[in-house]
Amino acid sequence: MVRSLFPAALAGPLLAACMGPPADPVTELEGGLLYAGAEQDRGEVAMQVGQTLRIELEGIPTAGYVWEIQDQPDFLELVDEATRPTHPEFQNQPGVTGGNHFMAFDLTATAPGKATLHMVNHRPWEGGEEIGTWRIDITVTPAP
Repeated sequence: MVRSLFPAALAGPLLAACMGPPADPVTELEGGLLYAGAEQDRGEVAMQVGQTLRIELEGIPTAGYVWEIQDQPDFLELVDEATRPTHPEFQNQPGVTGGNHFMAFDLTATAPGKATLHMVNHRPWEGGEEIGTWRIDITVTPAP
């Protein structure tokens, strides 16, 4: 019996195409702040105890669609939340209301650990359908 290797040869590239491109690496900003946005979805970050990770995702909070942390690892402490307009030159003009905004979450590593941080974009009071999800694998090591 002759077996074709053709299906096996296609399996790897097809699987990779279904998974999408790999996440971009997390950026380190001035002062050691780590930054992750939409491009880091399904990615990973290594941090040390005491470092802060800022996650900034676009939402429509003026329509009730907000990002919320669904699964927060015990070794991360939420220390700040903020929003800013996506197009400040327009959105900050007198009389302009609404529009998309970036929602930022600052999480400081308080202990070593490894887990996945999971966030959802939804209208919390509706208790149902998510319009978006975002995840990142986090590994925290002791500070030197």
